Amino acid sequence: MTEEQPLPAKVRPAARAKRVSEWFWRGAALAEEKRAFPAPSARAATLAQRACSSADFALNAAEFLRSADAASTGVAPAENLADASACDFYRQSVYWSLCARAALSDDRAGTSHAESIWDTLDEQSLASAAKGERRELLRTSLRSGSFVYFVELPESEQTATRAELRRLAESLLQTADERTRAVQGVLLQRAFRLSLALLALLLIALGLVWERKTREDRNDLARNTPWHASSKMDDMGCHSPAQECAESSAIFFHTKEERDPWIEFDLGSERRVSTVQVDNRADCCSERTIPLVVEVSDNHKQWRTVARQGTEFKTWRATFASVKTRWVRLRVARVSFLHLARVRIFS
Repeated sequence: MTEEQPLPAKVRPAARAKRVSEWFWRGAALAEEKRAFPAPSARAATLAQRACSSADFALNAAEFLRSADAASTGVAPAENLADASACDFYRQSVYWSLCARAALSDDRAGTSHAESIWDTLDEQSLASAAKGERRELLRTSLRSGSFVYFVELPESEQTATRAELRRLAESLLQTADERTRAVQGVLLQRAFRLSLALLALLLIALGLVWERKTREDRNDLARNTPWHASSKMDDMGCHSPAQECAESSAIFFHTKEERDPWIEFDLGSERRVSTVQVDNRADCCSERTIPLVVEVSDNHKQWRTVARQGTEFKTWRATFASVKTRWVRLRVARVSFLHLARVRIFS
């Protein structure tokens, strides 16, 4: 006989809920990214800001010098001066980025000029900025570079060096900002997934509202049911059994002014009725419908009141003990007009 294999342990509801919560909130993932990329010290943050500012100066200085040269007259072109300035600022940006990296373990990094900082530049970063023999030229530019050094370079060499220094500076700035990007990535995931959850809840809510509306429409006994009013105001209202029509958007019928004006619905046969919902006229004159009574009859001769509304309303949902009836009538118990936007009847 073979031993029976143990059944896998069931996942507890609490553990399942925790996993679902983590998928949306990303708390553990956020903590993991923060552990993988420790927050920089105040010193490292200051040095990183210097690196960023130097790179900005490189862009702005070059644009400024080119603009000044374009606006000048009778002056020799300063294109080499613009590239030399950019090279010098990009070199400074690289220097401060390396100092910021060193400050993660040494708070005194960057407090004085140190040639040894160039030894911390990894080959991968250097290779991403310059190819082949240009790599050694870039290394020389970093160690020996200065404004005078760059301005004395041939114009083509200045342009190539500026492009390489810019790529290197921007690469190091991205590396220095790796923690921020990693944390922001998790936070964006959280925001996206929570948005999906909210969207799903919204769709569910809209679906429930739609389902309730369609269910009520299906169960509405007054839908497409013939109706008849005590009188009709000329050219106002729809034709039975419609309760909506283009020529009368605010009301579907309008009686003349008379004593006890009414509208009645013929359900065709005896049906169970327990609710009548009335939408009053919205554009004006809603006070004309009070007091409004709901009456039922099974022989169209004797009527019984099952609900009464004595205060002004927009929508009145009258609920009463279920009765078996064929005719349902709404009546204003005084001299008035009667006009309504919609009537619904439910069992």
